Amino acid sequence: MSQHKVSVRILNKEYQFSCEEHERASLLSAADYLNQTMQEIKQRNSTLSSDKVTLMAAMNIAHELIKAQELNQQFDSEVLTTVKKLNDKLEHSLNQSI
Repeated sequence: MSQHKVSVRILNKEYQFSCEEHERASLLSAADYLNQTMQEIKQRNSTLSSDKVTLMAAMNIAHELIKAQELNQQFDSEVLTTVKKLNDKLEHSLNQSI
């Protein structure tokens, strides 16, 4: 697989990344999301240094990721519980018909 160079702009600075072609859209989406998050933080407090804006954006995104993972685990648990109940009903019905 060959690497392709991708340019992204975050807080008005250009950055170069290398990625596989199939990862390009995801990388651009991530860069857009990061830039949007950092722009919002910078607009709320224009006196923050770039380092602090970056750290706050990283913390916010990490927090969002953790909340999403917890929600995903909750949904997985609910789905497994539902599947188990359906499986139990199916087994009961099959045993009844034998």
